[in-house]
This record gives sequence, C-alpha cells and structure tokens, in this order.
Amino acid sequence: MQLFVASLAARQRGDDVPEGGYQGQYIIDWAAEIPADEDLMEWGEARAVADHRATLTRMNVDFDSWFSERSMVESGAIETTLADLRARGVVYDHEGAVWLRSTDHGDDKDRVLIKSDGEFTYLLPDIAYHRDKFTRGFDLLIDVWGADHHGYVPRMKAAMQSLGHDPAELECVIIQLVNLLKGGEPVRFSKRAGDIVELAEVLDEVGADSARLTYLLQSVDSTQTFDYDIVKSRAMDNPVFYVQMAYARIRSIFRVAQEREVERIAAALVDRSLLVHERELDILRALSELPDTVAAAAADRAPHRIATWVRELAGSVHGFYHDCYVMGDGVSADLTQARLQLVEAASIGLAIGLDLLGVSAPDQM
Repeated sequence: MQLFVASLAARQRGDDVPEGGYQGQYIIDWAAEIPADEDLMEWGEARAVADHRATLTRMNVDFDSWFSERSMVESGAIETTLADLRARGVVYDHEGAVWLRSTDHGDDKDRVLIKSDGEFTYLLPDIAYHRDKFTRGFDLLIDVWGADHHGYVPRMKAAMQSLGHDPAELECVIIQLVNLLKGGEPVRFSKRAGDIVELAEVLDEVGADSARLTYLLQSVDSTQTFDYDIVKSRAMDNPVFYVQMAYARIRSIFRVAQEREVERIAAALVDRSLLVHERELDILRALSELPDTVAAAAADRAPHRIATWVRELAGSVHGFYHDCYVMGDGVSADLTQARLQLVEAASIGLAIGLDLLGVSAPDQM
C-alpha cells in the first residue's frame, strides 16, 4: 500500500513513480481524480475497491462480504491470533523476528510472522483472517489463489493446524495463468512496466457472457488460452456463440409453432417412443447426464464440467436442428408433439447450465 500511495502521489505531481512502484495508465487516471487535501491512503484504497466492485458487478460476480485487513488491526484480531499461537507453543522469537513452528505440521521450514523491524509479514494477517472465518462458524474454508501462491498452501495449512484445526478444513484451489491471444499472437505483459490488460478492458471488448463462458470452459488447474479474435466472432467456432445460438434456435422453433398455431398437448399424452432418430437420442443422453455433471462439478470444484456439458448439449441441439424437422411435410402431428417436448427439455437444460455458469440465455441472436 505504501508504494501504491507513493505512486499516486508521484503521478499527482506529474513525476515518475518511485522504483518498484505501480505503473499503468490507471494510476495516471486515478491521480487526476484525487481531490485536494485528501488522505491518499484512504482515498486510494477506496478508489481501488470501488474499481474492483464495478468490474466484478459487470462480470456477474457477487461477494456477500468484503473484508478489510485494517479492521483486524483496529480490533486487535491480529494480536489476539498471535497470542493464541504463543499460548499453543507454536511461536518463538529468533534474531529479533517472530517465527511460526510450521515445520511441526509438515511445512518445509518455519515461517516468519513478524520481521525484525516489527513489520508483519503477509502470513500473520492471513492467519488471523482465516481464524476469523472459523470463529464465524464455518467448518470448511475454500480459498481461490493464483498459481504464484502454490507454495503458500503448506504454510497456511500448517498455521491452521497450529490453531487446532484439521488442515483438511482448509481447501485451496490454485488458478493457473491465462494467456491472451490477439491476431494469433500472445499478448505480452510486464507488470513492472505497467503493460497489463485489465478485466474491465476485456469486458469492454467481448462482454461478460463471452468472458465468463470462455474462462469457465477450461479447467482452472491448467494454463488457459483466451483468444480475442475467436471470442469476439459471431461464428460457430466461438463456443459462447455456439451455445447461445443453440438456445436461440430452440426458441425460434417455438415461435414458428406459435405462428402455425400448433396446439401443445399434455406432456403425459406425448408419445416419446417416437423419438428414435440418433440426433434425438443424442439430446436425451446429454440431458440424462446433467444431475451427475452438476454433482461432480460441485464436489470437485470444477465448473468447467458444467460448461463442457452445456457445449456438448448445444452440439446435440445443432445436429438435431440440421437433421430433424419439428413441423412440416413428412412430420406427423404425434412426432411434432414429441419433438416439441424434446427441444423444450433441451432448452430447459441449456438454461439451467448457463444459469449455473452465470451466463445469459438469449431468445434471439
């Protein structure tokens, strides 16, 4: 935060940011917004959080609780956590620093909690925050961390065990990096030089539906690729367009049925034994897999399973749309009723899957 504030102050004066400071156009833009005589620390923190909130809202991501580390400092929660660790005999002083005996619980080395200059490391406030979540009554903590925090998992689990918790009560999901492609070429980043692409910029270009579904189609435990050209295209090789078009095609079938004044009969009276075409069976097989897919996705923290299922169902719908008429010459009234029920079920499946993923299901494309 000190470097962040110093970077804002430098840009406000029209100077270069300090060594190791925050680069990027957003620092220049924010510095121009700072009111006179404003506390830069408080203003900068509020401005950054507001920016995060606005972007996440656009991305259809909602957090029930926003937590400030400052609140733990002011309430004494960090000192209370340290006292708890000392009482359990898992903290010791060495060379002017305060250390956690994390090796007692499987870590490869003990970890510094307070440096010799009295400054907290990241670890101590993080332990206090996790302790706070347990005191609020939660019995399973699921952390979502970036790939650069992989080595942080053993020490945090060791810290939880030091506080008397089962380390299995902390689950850490590691998210791999995303490679951006434009024109078939990787987009190069340099955080030090301020060469970054903000999520807000991605949303400006492709929209929330495309950003969410493209990301969720890929497993978070492998490096992901986000190809701007594909995601922005209105073509079938764009998985977002492909899935939403399948739903829109089904809705168009019902519009045509309404125009032709096709009267639906009660679901129980529909002769589903007429659904024997391979394209029809493909849809039925896919729909039968939805409950198990959702259960597995939840158990494995793997939303890409649902996204993959949605894409596969969409493929079955497109195949049916191409090969099977619902109404018209050569299609009996009974078969029309059966196929209308089939595509209605498919539309419900697509809508459920997309809703679980936070992606819209448009009636028209």
